[in-house]
Amino acid sequence: MMMKTMTMTTGMRTKRSSFAVLFACFALATVEAQKKPEPYAVVRGSVFQESGRTQPGAKVVLAAKAKPEKKLQEQISSPQGEFAFRVPPGSGEYILTASMKGFETVSKEVEITGQEQINKTLSLVRASKK
Repeated sequence: MMMKTMTMTTGMRTKRSSFAVLFACFALATVEAQKKPEPYAVVRGSVFQESGRTQPGAKVVLAAKAKPEKKLQEQISSPQGEFAFRVPPGSGEYILTASMKGFETVSKEVEITGQEQINKTLSLVRASKK
């Protein structure tokens, strides 16, 4: 009989500690949800072929204009040829580059002045065969 009482007490403790953990997680999630999201600017656009068709699968790189050799962000254009990068708001100059095998690499400059969205179109031209 005494054994049964211990089991019930242990079971109650387990339920209480589980409730405490669950409550702490809920409280933390609520606090996180109330935080304001960090501001950002967006550099987005599309990659096209010279024929005007969108170009999926192109490598798109965002680099600081001051250090173009250092990639800040990189991604592959979507099936619709689209890309998007989040950058810090405020004054900033960037180089946006698109490349793909069989095409010449193309670059454009981007200037951010605040919390804004900049749209750029990059047109890939087939590489000439030598």
